[in-house]
Amino acid sequence: MVEPNRADNLSTEVENKLDDLFDRNDTRLPDNENNDVSGHYPLSELKNLILSIDWEITDEVLEKLLQQIEDLNMIYKHDKSVLTLLQILNSLGVYIKKNQAKAHPKTFKTLNSVFSSLDKVVLSKDMAAADKKIILNTEMNRYKKLRVQIAQSKAEKDKQKIKRLEPRETQPETFFQASNGVKEKITNTEKNRESSAEDLGQAVEEIKQYIHAEIEALKAEIKSLL
Repeated sequence: MVEPNRADNLSTEVENKLDDLFDRNDTRLPDNENNDVSGHYPLSELKNLILSIDWEITDEVLEKLLQQIEDLNMIYKHDKSVLTLLQILNSLGVYIKKNQAKAHPKTFKTLNSVFSSLDKVVLSKDMAAADKKIILNTEMNRYKKLRVQIAQSKAEKDKQKIKRLEPRETQPETFFQASNGVKEKITNTEKNRESSAEDLGQAVEEIKQYIHAEIEALKAEIKSLL
C-alpha cells in the first residue's frame, strides 16, 4: 500500500507534468490585462483583434489589425525586440488579408504564438537581453518554417494545376470511329476487287484472242500441207 504523503507527492508530480505538456502543445493568448502594474494594458486592442480573427476573418478586422500594428510601431520605435515581433505580426496579417480562408492552417497558430511572445517582452520591462534574444530567435524560426510550408504548399498546388492543363493522352477509337474505319477498309477492298476483276477479264479476253489466232494459224498451216 502506498503511503499517503508519497501518494500526494506522486499526484502533484503527475499534475505538473500534465500542465507542462498542455502548455507546450497549446498556444493561447495571454491574459495579462489585470497584471500590468500601471493599470494600462498597451496590447489590449491588438489582442482583441487577433481573437476576432480566430472567430471570423473579415477585411475590416484585418485593416484594423494592420493599423494597430502600425500605431504600436510608433510607440515602441526605440525597442528593436518589440519592433521585430510587430514586423512578423504585420507580415502574417498581410498574408492572411491576401489569402483569408485559404491561408495556411498553421498561420493562425503562429500568429498567436508571436503575440504571446510580444506580450512577454512588452510587459517584462526588466527582461534580460539574452532572454529577449531567445524569444526572438524562437519566433523567427517559427515564422521561417511557416514560410517554407507555405511555399511547399503553393508549389504542390501549382504542380497539380499544370498537371490538369497538360494535354490528355489519345483516347481509343469510339465504336463509331472504328466503324467508319472498317467501312473505309471494306470500300477500298471492294474497289481493289473490282479492279482485279476487270484486269482478269481483260487478260482472259487477250488469251482467247491469242488462242483463236493460234488456231487460225494452225488451220492455215494444215491446209498448206495438204
